[in-house]
Amino acid sequence: MRIRSFFLLLILCLFSAMAASAANQRIIVGLHDNTPLIFTDSDNQVKGIAVDILTQIARKEGWDIQYLQGSYAQCTRRLETGVIDLLPGMAMSAQLEEKFAFGEETIVANWGQLYISSDATFSDILDFHDKDVAVVEADIYFQFFETILGKFEIRPRFILVDNYRTVLTLVHQKKVSAGIVSRLYGVYYEKRFKVRQSPISFRPTDLRFAVAKGRNTSVITALDRHLKQLKENPNSIFYQSLDQWTQGVRKVTLPLWLRPLWVLGIIAGIMGLIIVGNVFLRKQVKLRTEDLKTTIAEKEKIESELAVAREIQLQLLPGNFPAAPNRKEFDIYASLEPAREVGGDFYDFFFIDRNSLCIVIGDVSGKGVPAALFMAMTKTMIKATARLLVEPEYILADVNREISRNNPSLTFVTVFLGVLDLNNGNLTYTCAGHNPQLFIGRKGNTVLLGDAQCPAIGLDDAFQYRQATVQLRHKEGLLLYTDGITEAQDDKNRLFTQESLMNTVSLTAGVTPKERVTAILSQIREFTGSRPLDDDMTLLALSYFSPNRVSETHQTIVLRNDIREMSRIIDAITQIADSVDCPPVVVHDVTLAMEEIFSNIVFYGFGDDLDHNITLHLVIEGDSLILTLQDEGIPFNPLNVHIGRRDKPLEERDKGGMGITLAKNLMDQMEYRRERGKNIMRMEKRYR
Repeated sequence: MRIRSFFLLLILCLFSAMAASAANQRIIVGLHDNTPLIFTDSDNQVKGIAVDILTQIARKEGWDIQYLQGSYAQCTRRLETGVIDLLPGMAMSAQLEEKFAFGEETIVANWGQLYISSDATFSDILDFHDKDVAVVEADIYFQFFETILGKFEIRPRFILVDNYRTVLTLVHQKKVSAGIVSRLYGVYYEKRFKVRQSPISFRPTDLRFAVAKGRNTSVITALDRHLKQLKENPNSIFYQSLDQWTQGVRKVTLPLWLRPLWVLGIIAGIMGLIIVGNVFLRKQVKLRTEDLKTTIAEKEKIESELAVAREIQLQLLPGNFPAAPNRKEFDIYASLEPAREVGGDFYDFFFIDRNSLCIVIGDVSGKGVPAALFMAMTKTMIKATARLLVEPEYILADVNREISRNNPSLTFVTVFLGVLDLNNGNLTYTCAGHNPQLFIGRKGNTVLLGDAQCPAIGLDDAFQYRQATVQLRHKEGLLLYTDGITEAQDDKNRLFTQESLMNTVSLTAGVTPKERVTAILSQIREFTGSRPLDDDMTLLALSYFSPNRVSETHQTIVLRNDIREMSRIIDAITQIADSVDCPPVVVHDVTLAMEEIFSNIVFYGFGDDLDHNITLHLVIEGDSLILTLQDEGIPFNPLNVHIGRRDKPLEERDKGGMGITLAKNLMDQMEYRRERGKNIMRMEKRYR
């Protein structure tokens, strides 16, 4: 009777689950070809970054996602009329915000890119006057590009098509002179279509989820909440999907035969077999039930204790990042993945005094609970000793004596310990039996820190450790790791190796420590595949920023009214942009706009041939680069300059007016005022 009751209850649960599934909220999502954000593959399967994110969120919210395919123009019309509920990857603009509501969280950043055939020549934007350019009619990048060209009376013949694929096809076949697509799509397909980027890129935008005004507000709110949580987790589907679709990694898909109805059929068959054998198994079940209960209880208790031990172990390690948000001299990030529930790897970083940062990474011999306990003891002793002795060689020598004198199990620990002077970038370090760690140059080049190699801790209480020093300059860094990284194995027992690690690091020039650690772990997971970890994997990345260079986010220079001073302006812009990793396309736009404004002041601002001073202020505020020019010349507002009558040929128009117009289009904001006898021009450009 008990077994029959159990199966009746199971059947009721299955029907309840099916009913609950039927009650899920249906969300109709617009699908247009916007690779790799959202698209259909050769098997007509919907894929892409936005699809992975939506699938994850829909599972948690209980949504039933259905996709309706069409061109981008069709999708926007359907969203406005309510045919679809949601459109992923819409670029924000003032015009679109009148019709649609956008999410607060960005899916990915994008911009417009002009593509030409692989053997085409290009000189400047004037080349496209009266030429054929393929575009997608509803594309925000086309609309922006058309507006810019219209201001200069440059009128190409725009060939309107339905999607980016057709744009690149026409460019490849040389049926048009150029084509406009999004940066993401172009990078993904430029090799396949044998086209190349022109120097013209424009209109940086944030791609977000969008709904119609006044509709589906709960959907967009839920998407923002989940997307924010996914971004905070470096191992979430958000970062996995970015890695997958921007690096061309193919995703494993389930076989077509593995459908819910088949699964239910298999369950029903198993239930039938169990019912048929019910009489035979009843006595066996009764005899084994009590033993099974005892075994399960013991197993659950062990698993619970190990889970608590893992949580305690991870709580012993620094886990809040950014670790020191008020300190501008360094950025640091670390990650530890135990091979078992608990492990013997550890890392730590802490201040010995205001300007001395101690960084530690270690690996205890053995695995499991004993190694974890030994790890906790060693980490605590190192931190306590470092606050008293300061020098790495003395710190490890003292810890080694204490551990070696009372170590009947002969457990040993390999440790790399360094003390970084934040004032000058000097790193003093000692390596006790650990792998040589990596020094990382600004361009991603790596050097092994092979000096000061000493025995592991716990083997000889009389050993005298030694130390070495290396100089970290501005934006150089370190990567500390354990042998679980270089000895990670794939299904064929091949090692990841130190060479592979250094090659991976070389591809991470200019990124943050968190991005560097994430990229390395992603590469290792791709290498190992489904094979479980054989050893703990621990990484700690640090970037150093010289205090002498931190002040580069604010500069003031005094210039002469001489066009040759433009070289000093370019140097100042490059230096301040480099201090915040400003994208090259932004530096190019700012430099070009400044050249137009400065030359206008030099040639027309004073009305005489005497020497005058022009003051330039450069400052980083938030995500914007702000440039302010001041001069005591004649009152003159260059923003009021016009390029002349539209019916004049282009070569007969005011070149100065065209330059000012170009500058206004390149910058996000320009303001002029006359104050205390000075012309003051303020220009602002967002770089993120």
